[in-house]
Amino acid sequence: MLNTLNGLKYIRLTKIRCPQKRCQSNAVSASSIDSDEVEKFGKLSSEWADELGSFHALHSLNRIRVPWIVENVNKIKRTNPPRLVDVGSGGGLLSIPLAKCGFDVTGIDATQRAVEAANRSLEAKPLNLSGVSERLRFQHTSVEEFCQRAENKSGYDAVVGSEIVEHVADLNRFVNSLAELARPGAPLFITTINRTMMSKLTAIWLAENVMKIVPAGVHNWEKFVTPEELSAVLFDSGCSVVATQGIMYHPVGNHWTWINSTQCNYAILAVKN
Repeated sequence: MLNTLNGLKYIRLTKIRCPQKRCQSNAVSASSIDSDEVEKFGKLSSEWADELGSFHALHSLNRIRVPWIVENVNKIKRTNPPRLVDVGSGGGLLSIPLAKCGFDVTGIDATQRAVEAANRSLEAKPLNLSGVSERLRFQHTSVEEFCQRAENKSGYDAVVGSEIVEHVADLNRFVNSLAELARPGAPLFITTINRTMMSKLTAIWLAENVMKIVPAGVHNWEKFVTPEELSAVLFDSGCSVVATQGIMYHPVGNHWTWINSTQCNYAILAVKN
């Protein structure tokens, strides 16, 4: 199983512009929040902690994304414990394992009910015994507002945006805010879904309508982002894309593996310049 930088596929960056209707920054918009997405995930907030429920595939994804994040953060100079922000943290299903790995984690999400669910998970799990709760917190806020706080200006040792860029209203604004939160040299970890016919077939029709792996309507294919588009936005935000790698979900056995193809799910590792 590949979970380190050395196992990822390197890509050559070129200047690629996203489709105007998808990535053009809206000067009137105060944030990248999509209110429809907030409402959608608000309705699902009671299911975040259920490892066999609607988010069981995301719980399973932790088996490869947590080691990927931990091993790459450990390669850089950082504070002790490393300060990490999980943007779009939802019910905390990635933030909590990262805190257990020794990170000081702040999870932020635009859906208030998701943040409430994350805090309930903290109360329900015996995290105080290991000191995890002392270095883990959840906040209901937008990433843009979070960037403006004085305590965040020094930058984080790592920034995570996992399974979130396909749900925002303004990709440019959102990714730029992720970059603002990273200190120079810090890694950014993004996982998302490519906009291809393969993803329309597998991530939407098959996963949502046939196999019921995720709730119907949770994804909008037109909001999926190609690796080239995401790399270009990261470049414009002052980051260098180090590597990209495909990820494949196996419904039988409920597990994920790293693969060479990025036709559906993929991960990008970038570094703040």
